[in-house]
Amino acid sequence: MKLTFIEKISFGFGGGVNAVKTDFFVWYLGVYYLTIVGLNPLYTGTALLIALIFDAFSDPLIGAFSDRIKSKFGRRHSLMLLSLAPITLSYYLLFIPPDLILDHQFNTFLWLTIFSILTRFFVSLFEIPHKALAVEIPKSYEDKASIMSLREGFQSLIALSHSFLILPLIGFQNDMSDWSAVGQVGAALMFAFGLISILGTLSLVPKLPKWEGNENSVLKDKVSQLKGEFGYVLLNKPLRIFLLGSISIQIAWGLANSLTFLTQTQFWDLTPLQIRNFVAIYFLTAAFSWFLTPKLVKSFDKKRLVIVCLLLIGVFHSAPYALYKIGLAPAAGSNEIIQFLSIFLFLTGIFSIMSLMVRESMIPDVVDEIHASTGLRQDGTISALTSFCAKCMTGFGQFFSMLILWIIGYPSEGSATLMQREYLAIAHGPLVFLMFVIPIILFMQYPISRSKHRQIIGKLNQQKKL
Repeated sequence: MKLTFIEKISFGFGGGVNAVKTDFFVWYLGVYYLTIVGLNPLYTGTALLIALIFDAFSDPLIGAFSDRIKSKFGRRHSLMLLSLAPITLSYYLLFIPPDLILDHQFNTFLWLTIFSILTRFFVSLFEIPHKALAVEIPKSYEDKASIMSLREGFQSLIALSHSFLILPLIGFQNDMSDWSAVGQVGAALMFAFGLISILGTLSLVPKLPKWEGNENSVLKDKVSQLKGEFGYVLLNKPLRIFLLGSISIQIAWGLANSLTFLTQTQFWDLTPLQIRNFVAIYFLTAAFSWFLTPKLVKSFDKKRLVIVCLLLIGVFHSAPYALYKIGLAPAAGSNEIIQFLSIFLFLTGIFSIMSLMVRESMIPDVVDEIHASTGLRQDGTISALTSFCAKCMTGFGQFFSMLILWIIGYPSEGSATLMQREYLAIAHGPLVFLMFVIPIILFMQYPISRSKHRQIIGKLNQQKKL
């Protein structure tokens, strides 16, 4: 299916809904609730873990429902439209926790838990159908990489734009009003990007595939059918490897990203305005990755690209701390340290986004493989499972980061000791490197190559003729 320029741009903007939410959840939410709200880090991590567990149940149901829904607006666009207003409200409410003196910690924990669940649920209500839409559009091995690169490229650029806008608003003087403005900016951006994506891609609705399953079964039969479908899907070897590998990557990145802002301000002694300089570096990495990834996929199998990217991510991400330990890093807080860190952020960023784009382009390949085996295109179901993997960054990953802060006794009020800052940097650097070894081992077992995918497409074409 060929997309017009407007359809491509509109589709890309849809990635901004999840990008804004993820950017705040991954980089700033933990810092906000720790240093401004004063919530115990273990409470923060537990709240986000509970929200992830809720996603584990709700995401597959959203995906299955998205596959089956019937509407003149299409089975994807209807849910996307329904989600926009609740996303805006639930996200903004995260920034205004009640100032209750009585049992402040527990009440704040409940507030964070409730609105983390609601925000993630309504973002999923948009994100999963949008991701399934991306799976349905392309056909060839290379086209799948191209459309997923478009989607992930937009997500990266929008997330960076969001950081660029909010960093000047962030303060550490316990001023809730600054952070309330951050919430207003994010909520407005998510609503605008979602609406643009819906309106700009409505023309695709008549061209998209329809649900091929049985619609006449009773509710009990449908529940049994869903269980059978999920069971069969999870027995698929390529999908199992992809899910386990992606979850392990997201846990490592969740740990790294949750501690990045704190490490930059507390260990490297940078201010939010100095950190803003890094946004330009991230823009460059997104542009480079967006340009390089489709070209590299034409020459190398996706599995090999992912493994190489993960190895280089681990090396470059941990390099600044290693060089600091042997006395080769500039002084903390200096302009030189910004330049020093920028080099490694650039290299890490390129291979991080490239890895993400390549892994996202694997999803349609897995969908094709399952389609050839079962006769059903379960785009929504599989998109829900892979979407859940991505959320492990702000679930398991952030839980581990908050657990580490709790273990080292990192204070929510007052200054951290030199030893606590050192432990923070170790967790952010060397520990993350070790965690990337796990997905490398897992993706070495991934079986779908370029030639294997061509065999799958050939089988699907034969099935259509029968």
